[in-house]
Formats: sequence, C-alpha cells, structure tokens
Amino acid sequence: MSALGPGQIAARRRPGLILSLTGLRILAGFCLAWPLAALVAQTGVGLRADGDRALFEGGGYLLLEVLRVRGGELEAVARGLLPVVALGLLMTAACNDTLLVGLNLHGRLTLRELVARASGRLPPLVVLGGGTALGQFLLIMAGAIALGSVPEYLARPVATTAAQASIWLVVAVAVGALGGFSDIVKASLVRHDARLVEALSLAFKCWRHRPIRASFGWLPYAALFVAAALLAGKVAEVVDVARPGAWRVGLGFLV
Repeated sequence: MSALGPGQIAARRRPGLILSLTGLRILAGFCLAWPLAALVAQTGVGLRADGDRALFEGGGYLLLEVLRVRGGELEAVARGLLPVVALGLLMTAACNDTLLVGLNLHGRLTLRELVARASGRLPPLVVLGGGTALGQFLLIMAGAIALGSVPEYLARPVATTAAQASIWLVVAVAVGALGGFSDIVKASLVRHDARLVEALSLAFKCWRHRPIRASFGWLPYAALFVAAALLAGKVAEVVDVARPGAWRVGLGFLV
C-alpha cells in the first residue's frame, strides 16, 4: 500500500471501512447508554404505550420527576461509567485515526497493516484531542466569566441581551476555529507521517495561507449533519414506533 496523491482522497473509496467503524461506534454507544436507559425504564416509563416520549412532553415534567426520584442512582451509575466513557473516547480517537489512515492509503487494505499504521498515529492524536478539548473548555469558561461581567441595565434589556449574545457568538466562533485547526493538525499527522510539533507547524502554515477555510471548512458538513438530524427527527415522528408494526421499529432503528 502507498499514500494517495493530492486530491485523490475521497470517502467513497472506502465504504466498507466507514461502515465498519460506524457500526463499531454505534455498538459502543449502546453499551454506554444501556445502563442509564435500564435505570430509567425501572421508573415505569418504558411500560407506557408511548414509550420514552412521555419524558419530553409537557415541558419535560416527567423527565424532571425521574431525575428527582432516581437522581442519586443515576449519578452513581454515571460515576461507574466514567472508565467506560474514557474507553469510549479512546476508541473514538482510534476510529478517527484508522479512518484517516485508511483514506490516505492506496490499494487493498489488510487489517494487520492498517492497525499497525494506525497504532503509530494514535498517541499524538489522543494528545491532540485532549488538548483541543481542554482549549475549547477554557474558551467556554472564559465566555461564561465574560458573560457574568456584562452589566444588566433594567432600562435597556435589549442592549444587555445583545451583548450577551455577542459574547457567546465570539466564543462559538473561537471554539469552532480551534476545532477546525485541530482537524488540520490531525490530517497533517497522518498525511505527512509527521510528529505532533511538525504537524502543528504544517497546520499553522495552512491556516496562515487560508485562515477561513482552515478554521471553518467543517461548516458545510455541519450544516448537512444538522439538516439530516432534523429530517431524521421528522421521519421518526411520522413513523411513530409506539404504534404496532415491526416495520416501524426497523425503520426507526435505521433512522
């Protein structure tokens, strides 16, 4: 196997790899959500004809009641799941690493070589992911502190709201730009088989050449994702898995 040339990387070249990694992440998500879902089901929500939809009807009153009654147990389960969450984050990084390596290679993929190449890139990707998450968290905390310092004028509530919205807009732009820069660094790590410091330097050069595209190149895909999520929600509402019919359950699962 050899690296692809510039402009030859495309997701459609590896549909099997993408589907396999997606299935693995879905399975891991089920394993993570199952204990919490089972605990909520013990409250009797799962026995209702309309399923868990009742949790979110009427302003989410039933959800608040479940949190009040089972809050301690849910917190205990969440604490017990922290190692699983850490393992899930590591697996997410490994899946992203494997996907980037697979898309960067030309020729038939063998599992042994793919794992060998991906494992070498995993440590810097984990460090990069942790640093990016920490940086985004600090930006959000700085935004929250700045938001608290905005004076609230009773006579000018619109001006106060506009100032608060402006702060959150700046924070959202900064968080998104940091995430976009991190994606460029990930691509540099895999594409150029570089060390983390070298990848940061390459990403900075790319950002300096095309700052808008490097920082916000993910926006079109995010818009498509939001549109797909809204469409899936609408389809799920129309299908209504609470009504009888195996096809409804199957279609709801696919959605």
